[in-house]
Amino acid sequence: MDLPPERILPNVFRCHHSPPMENYLYLSLIPEALIFSQLPPERFGKYLAIGDKKLTRGPAIFFKVDPSFESEAFQLAAAREKCVAHPDGSPRRSTYVSVYGALANIPVSALGNLYLTTKDGLTLELAPSSAPLPERSGFHLYQELCPVNPKVASPLGPEEFCRYVTNPEQPVFIPRLVFCELRLNGLARDPEKSSARNLPYKDVNHIRECLTALKYRTDKMTKIVHRDLNRELIYPVVENAFFVGDQEDVRAYPFPSEEELEGPHHTWWSSATSVSRF
Repeated sequence: MDLPPERILPNVFRCHHSPPMENYLYLSLIPEALIFSQLPPERFGKYLAIGDKKLTRGPAIFFKVDPSFESEAFQLAAAREKCVAHPDGSPRRSTYVSVYGALANIPVSALGNLYLTTKDGLTLELAPSSAPLPERSGFHLYQELCPVNPKVASPLGPEEFCRYVTNPEQPVFIPRLVFCELRLNGLARDPEKSSARNLPYKDVNHIRECLTALKYRTDKMTKIVHRDLNRELIYPVVENAFFVGDQEDVRAYPFPSEEELEGPHHTWWSSATSVSRF
């Protein structure tokens, strides 16, 4: 029996007029890259960490970028046009815009939430702080993440440190930096005499020496502890926050408290801390 038109048209409409997929713009930090994707943040983080066929494995850190961001430094329009669903309807996982100098050409104001993905593909979302973080005196240990990635000791607090290393009046500087602060416990107050028993670093004596050198060199604001980055050994030793900034703007992304990590973020934290010693 033939069905009346009103019984047929709604189904036909649904088949041929499915809503288009949303395009996201992400700034990956390790390695640095600006990428369009049709995957939402949690799925994009899993894609970066373990890949489509789970043949790769490693943590990922990335920002969501304001979708209205425009810049003559990138061919955004051309990349956006390429970021379309596959013929079978599956989402486009990645369309690369840039693999060099991306952070330097994206203002802090265009960066949205920060996402931390473990080697198992679990993602934690961090929002920028609406208020300045409490200042702490003493020494600091920073892990720079992008565009360079040494581990650096300094007597400067996070905001001062960021403005110092991005100052164009310095002989060596970078235009913009993403970094996090690492735990020092008692070494932050007294690097010579304080115990480092509860710190998980393999090279704690070297860290102590670097901090002590800064103690007696009041004219020196930074000292490189290591020149490389072990991606799997960042999350377990974050002190308080991740930071991004330059001469005009420094933004903090507070790391969850111990109670939050052991509570609502327990699954992510278990994955993030299942690593060997630093």
